[in-house]
Formats: sequence, C-alpha cells, structure tokens
Amino acid sequence: MKVVMFTFESFYVKKVGGLAEVPPRLGEAMSKRGIGVELYTPSHGVLDACKEPVFSTVVQGVKHCISVFPGAKPTHYVVGGGLLDEMAVYPPGRLMDKALTFARVIAEYFSRVLAGSQGFTVFHGHDWHSVPALLAVNSLSTRFEVPVKLVYHVHLYSKNTIELEGLCRVVGLCWNTPIRGDHGLRDLGYYVERSHGLIERLAALVVDKVITVSKGYSKSLLRVLGLNSAHKLDYVYNASPLTWSEVKSILVKSGVKTPEDHGERLSFRRSLLTKDLSYVKLEWQDENTEKRVKNLLEYYGVSQSTPFKSDGPLVFSIGRLSKQKGFDVVLKALDKLTINNPRLKVVMALSPSMWDVDAMKVFIEAQLSYPDNLRVLLGMVSREDAVKLYYAANATLVPSRSEPFGLVALESMACGTPVSASRVGGLVDIVTDVRKHGVNGVGVLFTPSDVKDLVESTSYLVELVESTYLGAEEPRTIRDSCIKRSEEFNWGNSAEKMINIYSRLLTSNLKP
Repeated sequence: MKVVMFTFESFYVKKVGGLAEVPPRLGEAMSKRGIGVELYTPSHGVLDACKEPVFSTVVQGVKHCISVFPGAKPTHYVVGGGLLDEMAVYPPGRLMDKALTFARVIAEYFSRVLAGSQGFTVFHGHDWHSVPALLAVNSLSTRFEVPVKLVYHVHLYSKNTIELEGLCRVVGLCWNTPIRGDHGLRDLGYYVERSHGLIERLAALVVDKVITVSKGYSKSLLRVLGLNSAHKLDYVYNASPLTWSEVKSILVKSGVKTPEDHGERLSFRRSLLTKDLSYVKLEWQDENTEKRVKNLLEYYGVSQSTPFKSDGPLVFSIGRLSKQKGFDVVLKALDKLTINNPRLKVVMALSPSMWDVDAMKVFIEAQLSYPDNLRVLLGMVSREDAVKLYYAANATLVPSRSEPFGLVALESMACGTPVSASRVGGLVDIVTDVRKHGVNGVGVLFTPSDVKDLVESTSYLVELVESTYLGAEEPRTIRDSCIKRSEEFNWGNSAEKMINIYSRLLTSNLKP
C-alpha cells in the first residue's frame, strides 16, 4: 500500500497550528508499520524548491518546482514557486489562489507519475486547502483509468466556497472535466452545483472516505455534510505531541531533579513566574508579523514577558489568536477570576498573524489593566518553553468556541496538568470532568462562551490543584490520571485505525 498526503502545514516545514503535527506524525507512524508514505506541502518560502528539483513546470508564466525536504519523516516534498513561496501560510485574499496553484503543480507532476502505471493506491488530503489537489487526482485517475482511493481529512470545517472559474483558469479543471463521485462519472460542474460550491460538501461528494479527528466533531461535521455522507464519515483521533518521558527530559535539563515531586513543581512555578518568564523566547510566522508585534509593544510601552512581582496559582492558555479559540472570553472573565483569587496569575501564549493588529491591541491593553495577574506572550513559544509553562500551571485553560480535537489539552495532560475546557467537539472526548469522575478525571468542562461557568469551573480546578501543595492527595492522583489519559492518545493507535480504514477502502467494491 502506498499513500500520498497533501497538507499546507508540517512542523518540519512551517507550523501555524495543530494541523502541522498530524500529517507528519501520522505518516511516520504508518511508515513504521510498512506503509509507504509521501507528504507534499507548499514551501512557504522555507526552502527554494527550484534549487535541486525533482520536478519543474511553468504555471501562468512562473517556474514552479518540487524538491525533497531534507531530514523529514516520512519523505516530504515541498512545492515552491510564485505564490507558494509566500511566507504567510494562509495569506488573506490570496489563500484560494495559493491552494489552486499547489493543485496545478500537483496535477502536472502526477499526470506523469500516474500515466501508464498503477500509481499510488491512496491520496489523503488534509483540510480544505488540499481539496483542489484531490480534485486534480480524481480527474487524472479517471483519465488514466488508475485505481486510486481518495481520502479527505477534516481538521477544521472552513465554510469556504470554491468557484469553477478559478479551478478552470489555474488548475485546468473545468465544467466538463469528468469527475467520479457519489452519483457516478459526471462533469465537475454537476458536482460543484450539487454542493453549492461549499468546498467540504464538494469533497464529500467526490472522495471515497471523509475522516475527522474526534467522535464529538464527527457529529458536528455530519450536520454540515448531510446524512447522505454518513456512510463514508469516520474519525481517527489525533495523538499527544508529548509524552511524560519527553516532558521529564526537558524539565531535568531545566534543573528539575525529580519532576514527579510536587514540592519541586511549586518551586519551579515560583521561579518561572518571578524570574524566568523573561527568558521565554518567542518566534513569529514571518518578519511582517514580528514587526507588527514589536511596534505595538513599543507604542504601548509594554514588555510582554516581564516577570510577576509575586508567585501565585497559575492558569496557562496557548494557541492561535483567532475567534474560534475563544481567548477573548478569558479577558471577560479576568475580573471575576481575580476577585475569586487575587493571587491568580494568567499567562497566555497567543500566536498572531500580521493581520491581527486590533486583536493584539485588546490583549496588550488587558495586560496593562491587570499588571499583577496577566501576561500575554504574542508569538509562538518553543516546545521546551511550552512544556515549562504547562508543568508550572495549576490548570491549562482551553476556552474554544469550537474545537475539532484539542491537542493543547493532551499536551497539558502529558505534563501532568489538568485542563479547564469548553464542552465542545473533541474536548468532550478527551477531558473527563473531575466533578463527575473524581480522581479518574483530568479536568473540568464548561459551557463555551459562558463567562460565569468558565470562572466557576476554572476557579474550582485551580483551588483543587493548589491544595496539592498543602498535602492533599486527591489532586496528586488527578495529575497521574492526566498523564495516563494522554498516553491513551498515541500515534500508534491512530495509525492502526487509519491503516484499517485504508484497507477496507482498497478491498471495497467502490469503483475507481
């Protein structure tokens, strides 16, 4: 069995969010089980794909190339040239053209690979940016009568639409292009009309399997795709990017002799909050974002990583600065959170883009309003610094309005830190509430966007964990439960399920 994956993110090349973890880690786990996996992603300006290309072509008068990205597992091919070299992974106003250009180069390359051969058995696209490429492969497999199977993996429903004009102009997929799908071999225009141009619905009509990342999110997705897609919808859990073994290794290098010792954890928190916060390093998606962040901080006269004057219970939040993630709800809750516990410290590591200026202002102004309680780190923290912040925290707060899976929750739990999370999507699958499950629980769940529920749930969890430092045994057991729970979500289990899905597809009577 051979598998080709399409993705706009891989942590080897360029990372924005949790998507960057999944294709390479899932692909590597499948490779260890004897599956041949190749991964294709745009260069995003990280590598000059035309320097040592394995393939080159001209698209709209511009040279585009494919080359191997060194050292990545499984084998990564970066697709570069023109808009694909744009450093912003998701440039507003140009993202669809970027996805279409990626699909055109993929089409040119695989028209040579698939012609006259059995080709690859499975093409697996991650998120909507891969859909034009999947359409291109669908068209090629029809033209060359090559038996392939197509899998579409939804990490986050986009609500985006796609127009035939762009598909025809850039990719060469026009109204009368033959495409196979749920209603047999039809013109592409037919399937675009049937889906009303909604890209996820279009994908569901023309692929063999739709995968998402959690049981909870599959229910939400089915409402979007329609009941006619129920027979081809399944889920494969993501896995924790961290293990307790890795966490301990990072902490020992940071001077924590016995990470399991709760006294050392308290000492580490005190040192981090009152001294070492200034050493947290931040990176940005691109130079323009870095410039915007630094200009704003200078304008407000703020040093975002200034240590606190005193220690206190710590709540940590981390993720992309987007409405979906719900971090604005945390700001609305700060008054009540700090009234409940004036010693409370909140550290938020938020990864912005250069277009998030207004949102960044709101968070910087909030830090100015809560100098004794809030620090906002505008940028991407390293894996090591994230581990330190998770480990030091009483709780990790995940206030998402929607969340297909919730890698942050697993990362936190791998560090032995329970989670206060919105009751949405995959978070419901991951987080078992201590108020219901006792010491077998790993956090608390609250109603999304409900400030009162967030405050009550998070305050309860923070105080429960804080009692550890006074000798309470219950939260010690909960920390152990967090680590055990995170270990249940591993790439080996995910790879096994994915391979089983592939195998059933390849032995089914679905026609190519």
